[in-house]
Amino acid sequence: MSFVKHILVCLLPILLFYNSWPPHTLTGFIFVAFIPVLWSVFNFNTGEKKFPDGYLFASLYLTFFLINFTLTSWVMNAHWGGGLFASLFNASLMSSVFFLVYKLKKSYGNKHALIAFPLFWLAFEYLHLNWELTWPWLTLGNVFSNQTDWIQWYEYTGVLGGSFWVLIINALLYLFTAELLKKQYRFGALIVATIVFIIPYVLSKQLTPLLSSPKVNPVQVVVVQPNYEPHFEKFSTPQSAQFERVEILLDSVWESNADLIVLPETFITDWIWESRIENAPAIKYMKSWLKNHPNTQILTGASTGKVLSDSDSLKTTARKSVGGTWYEVFNTALLISPDDPVQIFHKSKLVPGAEMTPYSSLLKPLLDRFPIELGGAVGNFGVNESIFNLSSHQGLLTPMICYESIFGEYVSKFVGKGAGWICIITNDGWWGDTFGHQQHQAYARLRAIETRRYVVRSANTGISSIIRPDGHVEQFLSYDEAGILEATISQSHLHTFYVRHGDYIGRLASFLAIVYLLQLIMHHLNNLGSNAATRLKK
Repeated sequence: MSFVKHILVCLLPILLFYNSWPPHTLTGFIFVAFIPVLWSVFNFNTGEKKFPDGYLFASLYLTFFLINFTLTSWVMNAHWGGGLFASLFNASLMSSVFFLVYKLKKSYGNKHALIAFPLFWLAFEYLHLNWELTWPWLTLGNVFSNQTDWIQWYEYTGVLGGSFWVLIINALLYLFTAELLKKQYRFGALIVATIVFIIPYVLSKQLTPLLSSPKVNPVQVVVVQPNYEPHFEKFSTPQSAQFERVEILLDSVWESNADLIVLPETFITDWIWESRIENAPAIKYMKSWLKNHPNTQILTGASTGKVLSDSDSLKTTARKSVGGTWYEVFNTALLISPDDPVQIFHKSKLVPGAEMTPYSSLLKPLLDRFPIELGGAVGNFGVNESIFNLSSHQGLLTPMICYESIFGEYVSKFVGKGAGWICIITNDGWWGDTFGHQQHQAYARLRAIETRRYVVRSANTGISSIIRPDGHVEQFLSYDEAGILEATISQSHLHTFYVRHGDYIGRLASFLAIVYLLQLIMHHLNNLGSNAATRLKK
């Protein structure tokens, strides 16, 4: 491969990914973004290279590192080490997918390698949704989060259906391109790729009108965006001053007797022990807002703690105070009513490195020394021990805290337990005015489509929003803007195919990928055995 071709193979996928990914709008580029990478893998010539496998992996790694860095370098605004590690590590996994495709091509030929390509990639994405080093931000199906008219069928497949769509079309178009470059004018792959693109697109257009129905079981919601800069302002501003700002914002809404007021993640910055939560000053103060509004409730974020018994002190999330008391810390959502006890929900999909130590026996010494600060506090946070919703006066609601909202199957489990709508509370200001908060908001639209639920989103600063069950944004507040949103949303108790079955595409692809991987391992072992036997004969 010439130097110029090598540079083009590296740069072209980066440009295609960058321009297709939210908040950019050239989404169609994603359907050809993998073609240069596939070309480099299927046409790799070892030549006289001393370490050909290493050369190929390094070129793949450079491409995928730059893709990751250009799309998610905003994480470095929260912590430069964490952001850099995310790009470095994710690039290694993406490169490994294509390296396995290359090995399969050498062992079993182009046909099997091209079939295995989408399976290996989907297995990688499914792994990223379910292991402790989870980072599914660049799951391919997320690319359509600002093109919701294209993907109304996510209610059947979830976001991995979008990934499969992208991968299949890339594979078919590569096959067509490879034949064209050989001056073999066969159009079968192009025709199939066109059909594979059109059918989901047309299906989406057919589904959209079916969603325009009158609002049933209405809920009056008020979303608050206080607008505090988190690095230097949010956690140094007294709680009383933050209350004052919100009181001013809410001054005009009390007469409407809203059913639910939604405040962002960690709005309550004063520490709260859960055993004394009813007597916490912040809780008492917020209940005073509801004194003359018995039908109104408040959903808000807080940092809470719970004292552990001696038998619980062996938990990996247990911390020990100076006085010797064992306790847990939680990133928490609280549902506050004027007269009823406060309901407590703990964030359970935690940010690796910041809120939990993945595979702690291996990584804890490193992360204890170099902590990744992505949320106001660091360490091993506690989680819920089961999946449950919060019970409002109008019905069950699903509270999702920040990072949790990018896990489609996880959210669907709560909806499957009867939630009529979804509330997301977050603090995206850690990332500054970058792609980060825009992408996070866009991904919330996918949860609406997958579950066919309204999504009510409160961010500390941008983007707070009201999202319809078809993924369209009814109202929003931009970054660095204090304000409120008032809306009437509807509840739903229908369960979509995706809610019932979750990420079945990922499970099936993972199974088939393992089969291919085992075949590859057996082929390698057989070759080792054959080579050893040949050497013995000599």
